[in-house]
Amino acid sequence: MKVLICAAGKGSRLKHKFSPKPLTPIYGLSLLERVILNCKNVGLKDFIIVVGYKAKEIMEKIGDGRRYGVRIQYIFNDEWEKGNGVSVLKARDHINKNENFLLIMSDHLFDKSILEKLLDYKDDGKYCYLAIDRNLEGEHFNITDATKAQVVNGKVKNIGKDIKTFNAIDTGIFLCNSSIFQALDESVSEGKYSLSEGNQMLSKNGKLKTVDITGHFWIDVDDEEALSKAKRFLLKGLCKETDGPVSKYLNRPLSLLISPVFVNHNISPNFLTFLSFLLACVSGIFFSFGTYFWAILAGITAQLSSVIDGCDGEVARLKLKTSKFGEWLDRVLDRYADGIIIIGITHNIWLHSNAKWVWFLGFIALTGTYLVSYTAQFYDRLILKINSEHKFFRFFGRDMRLFIIFLGGITNQLFLTLVILAALSNLETLRRLYKLYTFKSLLTS
Repeated sequence: MKVLICAAGKGSRLKHKFSPKPLTPIYGLSLLERVILNCKNVGLKDFIIVVGYKAKEIMEKIGDGRRYGVRIQYIFNDEWEKGNGVSVLKARDHINKNENFLLIMSDHLFDKSILEKLLDYKDDGKYCYLAIDRNLEGEHFNITDATKAQVVNGKVKNIGKDIKTFNAIDTGIFLCNSSIFQALDESVSEGKYSLSEGNQMLSKNGKLKTVDITGHFWIDVDDEEALSKAKRFLLKGLCKETDGPVSKYLNRPLSLLISPVFVNHNISPNFLTFLSFLLACVSGIFFSFGTYFWAILAGITAQLSSVIDGCDGEVARLKLKTSKFGEWLDRVLDRYADGIIIIGITHNIWLHSNAKWVWFLGFIALTGTYLVSYTAQFYDRLILKINSEHKFFRFFGRDMRLFIIFLGGITNQLFLTLVILAALSNLETLRRLYKLYTFKSLLTS
Protein backbone atom coordinates (compact mmCIF):
# COMPACT_ATOMS: atom_id res chain seq x y z
CA MET A 1 0.00 0.00 0.00
CA LYS A 2 1.22 3.48 -0.86
CA VAL A 3 1.27 6.51 1.41
CA LEU A 4 0.42 9.89 -0.09
CA ILE A 5 1.81 12.82 1.91
CA CYS A 6 0.82 16.42 1.22
CA ALA A 7 3.86 18.67 1.76
CA ALA A 8 3.27 21.47 -0.73
CA GLY A 9 1.92 24.30 1.43
CA LYS A 10 3.71 27.34 2.77
CA GLY A 11 2.78 26.99 6.45
CA SER A 12 2.79 30.74 7.01
CA ARG A 13 1.33 30.53 10.54
CA LEU A 14 4.64 29.31 11.88
CA LYS A 15 5.81 32.82 10.91
CA HIS A 16 8.64 31.31 8.85
CA LYS A 17 10.53 30.45 11.99
CA PHE A 18 11.01 27.17 10.16
CA SER A 19 10.79 27.02 6.40
CA PRO A 20 9.66 24.98 4.62
CA LYS A 21 7.19 23.81 7.25
CA PRO A 22 7.55 20.01 6.66
CA LEU A 23 11.20 20.31 7.72
CA THR A 24 10.34 21.88 11.09
CA PRO A 25 12.58 20.07 13.61
CA ILE A 26 11.16 18.42 16.73
CA TYR A 27 13.64 16.55 18.92
CA GLY A 28 16.06 15.49 16.23
CA LEU A 29 13.56 14.76 13.45
CA SER A 30 11.58 16.95 11.09
CA LEU A 31 7.79 16.76 10.92
CA LEU A 32 7.97 14.99 7.57
CA GLU A 33 10.54 12.48 8.82
CA ARG A 34 8.26 11.61 11.74
CA VAL A 35 5.38 10.91 9.37
CA ILE A 36 7.58 8.70 7.18
CA LEU A 37 9.07 6.72 10.07
CA ASN A 38 5.70 6.19 11.76
CA CYS A 39 4.37 4.73 8.52
CA LYS A 40 7.47 2.59 8.10
CA ASN A 41 7.00 1.21 11.61
CA VAL A 42 3.67 -0.34 10.55
CA GLY A 43 5.20 -1.87 7.44
CA LEU A 44 4.50 0.83 4.83
CA LYS A 45 7.46 1.58 2.56
CA ASP A 46 6.11 3.16 -0.66
CA PHE A 47 5.64 6.92 -0.45
CA ILE A 48 4.42 9.65 -2.78
CA ILE A 49 5.20 13.12 -1.48
CA VAL A 50 3.52 16.10 -3.17
CA VAL A 51 5.78 19.14 -2.88
CA GLY A 52 5.37 22.77 -3.94
CA TYR A 53 6.68 25.60 -1.78
CA LYS A 54 10.48 25.22 -1.43
CA ALA A 55 10.24 21.81 -3.05
CA LYS A 56 13.97 21.57 -3.72
CA GLU A 57 14.86 21.94 -0.04
CA ILE A 58 12.46 19.17 0.94
CA MET A 59 13.70 16.79 -1.74
CA GLU A 60 17.35 17.44 -0.86
CA LYS A 61 16.74 16.89 2.85
CA ILE A 62 14.58 13.75 2.59
CA GLY A 63 16.12 12.23 -0.56
CA ASP A 64 14.86 9.06 -2.19
CA GLY A 65 14.09 7.39 1.15
CA ARG A 66 17.01 4.96 1.27
CA ARG A 67 18.33 6.40 4.53
CA TYR A 68 14.96 5.58 6.12
CA GLY A 69 14.62 2.16 4.47
CA VAL A 70 11.69 3.27 2.24
CA ARG A 71 11.02 4.35 -1.35
CA ILE A 72 9.96 7.93 -2.08
CA GLN A 73 8.55 9.42 -5.27
CA TYR A 74 8.03 13.19 -5.54
CA ILE A 75 5.31 15.03 -7.42
CA PHE A 76 5.60 18.77 -7.94
CA ASN A 77 2.42 20.81 -7.54
CA ASP A 78 2.86 24.07 -9.43
CA GLU A 79 -0.54 25.22 -8.11
CA TRP A 80 0.32 24.68 -4.43
CA GLU A 81 -1.11 28.06 -3.42
CA LYS A 82 -4.65 26.95 -4.34
CA GLY A 83 -5.10 24.33 -1.61
CA ASN A 84 -4.23 20.82 -0.45
CA GLY A 85 -7.08 19.29 -2.46
CA VAL A 86 -5.17 20.19 -5.63
CA SER A 87 -2.07 18.47 -4.20
CA VAL A 88 -4.01 15.25 -3.71
CA LEU A 89 -5.35 15.43 -7.29
CA LYS A 90 -1.82 15.72 -8.66
CA ALA A 91 -1.12 12.20 -7.45
CA ARG A 92 -4.06 10.57 -9.24
CA ASP A 93 -2.04 9.15 -12.14
CA HIS A 94 0.52 7.65 -9.78
CA ILE A 95 -1.91 5.48 -7.78
CA ASN A 96 -3.65 2.39 -9.12
CA LYS A 97 -7.41 2.89 -9.48
CA ASN A 98 -8.13 -0.32 -7.58
CA GLU A 99 -5.61 0.41 -4.84
CA ASN A 100 -6.23 1.71 -1.34
CA PHE A 101 -3.75 4.25 -0.04
CA LEU A 102 -3.09 6.27 3.08
CA LEU A 103 -3.44 10.04 2.84
CA ILE A 104 -1.59 12.07 5.47
CA MET A 105 -0.61 15.71 5.96
CA SER A 106 3.11 16.39 6.45
CA ASP A 107 2.49 18.59 9.50
CA HIS A 108 0.46 16.06 11.52
CA LEU A 109 2.10 14.08 14.30
CA PHE A 110 0.39 10.90 15.47
CA ASP A 111 0.90 7.57 17.14
CA LYS A 112 1.40 4.61 14.83
CA SER A 113 -1.54 2.87 16.55
CA ILE A 114 -3.83 5.18 14.52
CA LEU A 115 -2.40 3.77 11.30
CA GLU A 116 -2.84 0.24 12.61
CA LYS A 117 -6.54 0.91 13.28
CA LEU A 118 -7.04 2.44 9.82
CA LEU A 119 -5.31 -0.43 8.05
CA ASP A 120 -7.80 -2.85 9.61
CA TYR A 121 -10.63 -1.17 7.68
CA LYS A 122 -10.03 -2.64 4.25
CA ASP A 123 -13.23 -3.48 2.37
CA ASP A 124 -14.48 -3.68 -1.21
CA GLY A 125 -13.20 -0.21 -2.07
CA LYS A 126 -16.56 1.55 -1.82
CA TYR A 127 -15.59 3.89 1.01
CA CYS A 128 -12.85 6.22 2.18
CA TYR A 129 -12.15 6.27 5.91
CA LEU A 130 -11.33 9.28 8.06
CA ALA A 131 -9.73 8.91 11.49
CA ILE A 132 -11.80 11.02 13.89
CA ASP A 133 -11.38 12.12 17.49
CA ARG A 134 -14.60 12.40 19.51
CA ASN A 135 -12.91 14.25 22.37
CA LEU A 136 -14.13 17.75 21.59
CA GLU A 137 -12.30 19.31 24.54
CA GLY A 138 -8.82 17.96 23.85
CA GLU A 139 -5.91 20.24 24.64
CA HIS A 140 -4.02 19.01 21.58
CA PHE A 141 -6.07 21.13 19.13
CA ASN A 142 -7.72 24.53 18.84
CA ILE A 143 -11.44 23.86 18.47
CA THR A 144 -11.99 27.16 16.63
CA ASP A 145 -9.44 26.29 13.96
CA ALA A 146 -9.96 22.51 13.79
CA THR A 147 -11.77 20.80 10.93
CA LYS A 148 -14.96 19.42 12.42
CA ALA A 149 -17.18 16.54 11.37
CA GLN A 150 -20.78 15.55 11.97
CA VAL A 151 -20.83 11.77 12.18
CA VAL A 152 -24.00 9.69 12.03
CA ASN A 153 -23.90 5.88 12.21
CA GLY A 154 -20.22 5.81 11.35
CA LYS A 155 -20.54 8.02 8.28
CA VAL A 156 -19.57 11.68 7.82
CA LYS A 157 -22.68 13.73 7.09
CA ASN A 158 -20.97 17.12 7.15
CA ILE A 159 -17.39 18.30 7.47
CA GLY A 160 -15.58 21.65 7.56
CA LYS A 161 -14.04 24.25 9.84
CA ASP A 162 -17.16 26.39 10.07
CA ILE A 163 -19.97 23.86 10.45
CA LYS A 164 -22.26 24.52 13.42
CA THR A 165 -23.29 20.96 14.30
CA PHE A 166 -20.49 18.46 14.87
CA ASN A 167 -19.53 15.61 17.18
CA ALA A 168 -15.98 14.77 16.08
CA ILE A 169 -12.68 16.30 14.96
CA ASP A 170 -10.97 15.52 11.65
CA THR A 171 -7.42 14.26 12.39
CA GLY A 172 -6.23 14.64 8.79
CA ILE A 173 -5.39 10.94 8.45
CA PHE A 174 -7.30 8.94 5.80
CA LEU A 175 -7.53 5.53 4.20
CA CYS A 176 -8.61 6.35 0.65
CA ASN A 177 -9.40 4.90 -2.75
CA SER A 178 -9.98 6.45 -6.17
CA SER A 179 -13.33 7.92 -5.09
CA ILE A 180 -11.43 10.74 -3.37
CA PHE A 181 -10.16 11.90 -6.77
CA GLN A 182 -13.67 11.94 -8.23
CA ALA A 183 -14.90 14.00 -5.28
CA LEU A 184 -12.01 16.44 -5.64
CA ASP A 185 -12.70 16.79 -9.36
CA GLU A 186 -16.22 17.94 -8.48
CA SER A 187 -15.13 20.38 -5.80
CA VAL A 188 -12.28 21.86 -7.86
CA SER A 189 -14.60 22.36 -10.81
CA GLU A 190 -16.67 24.54 -8.48
CA GLY A 191 -13.62 26.54 -7.42
CA LYS A 192 -13.27 24.77 -4.07
CA TYR A 193 -9.65 23.68 -3.68
CA SER A 194 -9.31 22.37 -0.13
CA LEU A 195 -9.30 18.71 0.86
CA SER A 196 -12.13 19.41 3.33
CA GLU A 197 -14.33 20.61 0.45
CA GLY A 198 -13.51 17.44 -1.46
CA ASN A 199 -14.49 15.44 1.61
CA GLN A 200 -17.78 17.34 1.63
CA MET A 201 -18.44 15.86 -1.80
CA LEU A 202 -17.52 12.40 -0.54
CA SER A 203 -19.85 12.74 2.44
CA LYS A 204 -22.74 13.89 0.27
CA ASN A 205 -22.31 10.73 -1.79
CA GLY A 206 -22.25 8.62 1.41
CA LYS A 207 -18.72 7.42 0.74
CA LEU A 208 -16.83 8.79 3.74
CA LYS A 209 -16.85 6.53 6.78
CA THR A 210 -15.00 7.05 10.05
CA VAL A 211 -12.58 5.25 12.32
CA ASP A 212 -12.73 6.38 15.95
CA ILE A 213 -9.22 6.92 17.33
CA THR A 214 -10.24 8.84 20.46
CA GLY A 215 -7.57 8.52 23.11
CA HIS A 216 -4.71 8.01 20.66
CA PHE A 217 -2.09 10.73 20.25
CA TRP A 218 -2.29 13.11 17.28
CA ILE A 219 -1.73 16.82 16.73
CA ASP A 220 -1.84 19.23 13.80
CA VAL A 221 1.32 21.36 14.04
CA ASP A 222 -0.18 24.41 12.40
CA ASP A 223 1.34 27.28 14.37
CA GLU A 224 3.88 28.04 17.08
CA GLU A 225 1.46 27.23 19.90
CA ALA A 226 0.75 23.82 18.38
CA LEU A 227 4.50 23.24 17.95
CA SER A 228 5.04 23.85 21.66
CA LYS A 229 2.14 21.51 22.48
CA ALA A 230 3.57 18.82 20.22
CA LYS A 231 6.88 18.93 22.07
CA ARG A 232 5.14 18.65 25.43
CA PHE A 233 2.99 15.73 24.28
CA LEU A 234 5.99 13.87 22.86
CA LEU A 235 7.84 14.18 26.17
CA LYS A 236 4.74 13.24 28.16
CA GLY A 237 4.39 10.12 26.03
CA LEU A 238 7.80 8.90 27.21
CA CYS A 239 6.49 8.18 30.70
CA LYS A 240 5.49 4.57 31.36
CA GLU A 241 2.59 3.21 33.37
CA THR A 242 4.99 0.73 34.97
CA ASP A 243 7.39 3.42 36.23
CA GLY A 244 8.23 2.83 39.88
CA PRO A 245 8.23 5.68 42.41
CA VAL A 246 11.92 6.48 41.91
CA SER A 247 11.54 6.60 38.13
CA LYS A 248 8.34 8.62 38.35
CA TYR A 249 9.47 11.27 40.81
CA LEU A 250 13.27 11.41 40.38
CA ASN A 251 14.75 9.66 37.35
CA ARG A 252 12.11 10.52 34.77
CA PRO A 253 12.02 14.28 35.51
CA LEU A 254 15.82 14.34 35.17
CA SER A 255 16.01 12.18 32.05
CA LEU A 256 13.30 14.25 30.34
CA LEU A 257 15.60 17.24 30.70
CA ILE A 258 18.61 15.35 29.36
CA SER A 259 17.14 13.28 26.51
CA PRO A 260 16.13 16.29 24.34
CA VAL A 261 19.76 17.41 24.47
CA PHE A 262 20.93 13.97 23.34
CA VAL A 263 18.52 13.81 20.38
CA ASN A 264 19.59 17.23 19.14
CA HIS A 265 23.24 16.09 19.16
CA ASN A 266 22.54 12.88 17.23
CA ILE A 267 23.56 10.59 20.10
CA SER A 268 22.23 7.07 19.51
CA PRO A 269 20.16 5.05 21.99
CA ASN A 270 22.72 2.21 21.96
CA PHE A 271 25.51 4.64 22.86
CA LEU A 272 23.49 5.69 25.91
CA THR A 273 22.94 2.03 26.81
CA PHE A 274 26.71 1.51 26.80
CA LEU A 275 27.24 4.75 28.73
CA SER A 276 24.84 3.62 31.46
CA PHE A 277 26.61 0.26 31.59
CA LEU A 278 30.05 1.87 31.88
CA LEU A 279 28.87 4.14 34.71
CA ALA A 280 27.55 1.08 36.54
CA CYS A 281 30.91 -0.65 36.05
CA VAL A 282 32.69 2.40 37.48
CA SER A 283 30.30 2.35 40.43
CA GLY A 284 31.12 -1.31 41.15
CA ILE A 285 34.85 -0.60 40.97
CA PHE A 286 34.53 2.39 43.31
CA PHE A 287 32.59 0.28 45.82
CA SER A 288 35.31 -2.41 45.76
CA PHE A 289 37.98 0.07 46.94
CA GLY A 290 36.54 -0.19 50.43
CA THR A 291 36.70 3.41 51.71
CA TYR A 292 33.84 5.77 52.55
CA PHE A 293 35.04 8.38 50.05
CA TRP A 294 34.87 5.90 47.18
CA ALA A 295 31.53 4.53 48.44
CA ILE A 296 30.00 8.02 48.17
CA LEU A 297 31.28 8.38 44.60
CA ALA A 298 30.07 4.86 43.81
CA GLY A 299 26.56 5.59 45.08
CA ILE A 300 26.32 8.80 43.06
CA THR A 301 27.64 7.05 39.94
CA ALA A 302 25.11 4.22 40.35
CA GLN A 303 22.25 6.72 40.52
CA LEU A 304 23.59 8.59 37.48
CA SER A 305 23.73 5.26 35.64
CA SER A 306 20.07 4.73 36.59
CA VAL A 307 19.06 8.10 35.12
CA ILE A 308 20.99 7.51 31.88
CA ASP A 309 19.45 4.05 31.69
CA GLY A 310 16.10 5.78 31.16
CA CYS A 311 17.49 8.09 28.48
CA ASP A 312 18.32 5.36 25.97
CA GLY A 313 14.68 4.31 25.65
CA GLU A 314 13.49 7.92 25.60
CA VAL A 315 15.88 8.84 22.79
CA ALA A 316 14.86 5.72 20.85
CA ARG A 317 11.17 6.64 21.13
CA LEU A 318 11.74 10.33 20.37
CA LYS A 319 13.69 9.45 17.22
CA LEU A 320 11.41 6.51 16.32
CA LYS A 321 14.38 4.15 16.50
CA THR A 322 13.10 1.51 18.89
CA SER A 323 14.32 -1.97 18.01
CA LYS A 324 14.27 -5.49 19.42
CA PHE A 325 18.06 -5.52 19.41
CA GLY A 326 18.18 -2.29 21.41
CA GLU A 327 15.77 -3.73 24.00
CA TRP A 328 17.79 -6.95 24.20
CA LEU A 329 21.10 -5.07 24.50
CA ASP A 330 19.70 -2.91 27.29
CA ARG A 331 18.44 -5.92 29.27
CA VAL A 332 21.69 -7.87 28.89
CA LEU A 333 23.97 -4.98 29.87
CA ASP A 334 21.72 -4.09 32.81
CA ARG A 335 22.19 -7.61 34.19
CA TYR A 336 25.96 -7.37 33.83
CA ALA A 337 25.87 -3.94 35.47
CA ASP A 338 23.78 -5.20 38.40
CA GLY A 339 26.24 -8.03 38.96
CA ILE A 340 29.29 -5.78 38.91
CA ILE A 341 27.77 -3.34 41.43
CA ILE A 342 26.66 -6.08 43.85
CA ILE A 343 30.06 -7.80 43.63
CA GLY A 344 31.74 -4.44 44.33
CA ILE A 345 29.53 -3.89 47.41
CA THR A 346 30.17 -7.45 48.63
CA HIS A 347 33.92 -7.00 48.22
CA ASN A 348 33.76 -3.74 50.19
CA ILE A 349 31.99 -5.47 53.12
CA TRP A 350 34.43 -8.42 52.98
CA LEU A 351 37.42 -6.07 53.19
CA HIS A 352 36.08 -4.66 56.47
CA SER A 353 34.74 -7.88 58.03
CA ASN A 354 36.94 -10.59 56.52
CA ALA A 355 33.89 -12.88 56.88
CA LYS A 356 33.52 -15.42 54.07
CA TRP A 357 29.75 -15.74 54.58
CA VAL A 358 29.38 -12.21 53.21
CA TRP A 359 29.93 -13.68 49.75
CA PHE A 360 26.94 -15.97 50.28
CA LEU A 361 24.82 -12.92 51.18
CA GLY A 362 26.08 -11.27 48.00
CA PHE A 363 25.11 -14.38 46.03
CA ILE A 364 21.57 -14.26 47.48
CA ALA A 365 21.26 -10.55 46.62
CA LEU A 366 22.58 -11.15 43.10
CA THR A 367 20.28 -14.12 42.49
CA GLY A 368 17.23 -12.19 43.74
CA THR A 369 18.13 -9.22 41.55
CA TYR A 370 18.37 -11.41 38.47
CA LEU A 371 15.10 -13.19 39.25
CA VAL A 372 13.22 -9.90 39.73
CA SER A 373 14.57 -8.66 36.40
CA TYR A 374 13.84 -11.98 34.68
CA THR A 375 10.21 -12.07 35.82
CA ALA A 376 9.46 -8.35 35.34
CA GLN A 377 8.61 -8.21 31.64
CA PHE A 378 6.56 -11.41 31.64
CA TYR A 379 4.73 -10.42 34.83
CA ASP A 380 3.87 -6.93 33.54
CA ARG A 381 2.62 -8.27 30.22
CA LEU A 382 0.53 -10.93 31.93
CA ILE A 383 -1.10 -8.53 34.38
CA LEU A 384 -2.05 -6.18 31.54
CA LYS A 385 -3.36 -9.09 29.48
CA ILE A 386 -5.56 -10.31 32.32
CA ASN A 387 -6.85 -6.84 33.10
CA SER A 388 -6.06 -4.17 30.50
CA GLU A 389 -7.53 -1.50 32.77
CA HIS A 390 -5.23 -2.46 35.66
CA LYS A 391 -2.95 0.37 36.76
CA PHE A 392 0.23 -0.69 38.50
CA PHE A 393 3.91 0.08 38.82
CA ARG A 394 7.02 -1.87 39.73
CA PHE A 395 7.66 -0.91 43.34
CA PHE A 396 10.91 -2.87 43.43
CA GLY A 397 12.16 -2.31 39.90
CA ARG A 398 15.72 -1.55 38.89
CA ASP A 399 15.20 2.14 39.62
CA MET A 400 14.41 1.36 43.27
CA ARG A 401 17.34 -1.05 43.61
CA LEU A 402 19.86 1.47 42.31
CA PHE A 403 18.36 4.18 44.51
CA ILE A 404 18.83 1.94 47.57
CA ILE A 405 22.43 1.41 46.46
CA PHE A 406 22.84 5.18 46.10
CA LEU A 407 21.54 5.73 49.65
CA GLY A 408 23.76 2.94 50.98
CA GLY A 409 26.80 4.47 49.34
CA ILE A 410 26.38 8.01 50.64
CA THR A 411 25.50 6.82 54.16
CA ASN A 412 28.19 4.09 54.18
CA GLN A 413 25.62 1.45 55.19
CA LEU A 414 26.64 -1.16 52.65
CA PHE A 415 25.94 -4.25 54.76
CA LEU A 416 22.38 -3.04 55.39
CA THR A 417 22.07 -2.25 51.69
CA LEU A 418 23.05 -5.79 50.73
CA VAL A 419 20.61 -7.29 53.24
CA ILE A 420 17.77 -5.11 51.90
CA LEU A 421 18.57 -6.04 48.30
CA ALA A 422 18.72 -9.75 49.15
CA ALA A 423 15.48 -9.68 51.13
CA LEU A 424 13.31 -7.46 48.94
CA SER A 425 14.37 -8.93 45.58
CA ASN A 426 13.63 -12.49 46.66
CA LEU A 427 10.40 -11.53 48.42
CA GLU A 428 9.24 -9.70 45.30
CA THR A 429 10.00 -12.75 43.17
CA LEU A 430 7.97 -14.95 45.52
CA ARG A 431 5.14 -12.41 45.53
CA ARG A 432 4.98 -12.56 41.74
CA LEU A 433 4.94 -16.34 41.78
CA TYR A 434 2.04 -16.29 44.23
CA LYS A 435 0.21 -13.73 42.12
CA LEU A 436 0.63 -15.88 39.04
CA TYR A 437 -0.58 -18.90 41.02
CA THR A 438 -3.81 -17.06 41.86
CA PHE A 439 -4.29 -16.38 38.14
CA LYS A 440 -3.59 -19.96 37.01
CA SER A 441 -7.24 -20.65 36.16
CA LEU A 442 -7.25 -17.62 33.84
CA LEU A 443 -3.96 -18.65 32.28
CA THR A 444 -5.27 -22.07 31.28
CA SER A 445 -8.71 -20.92 30.11
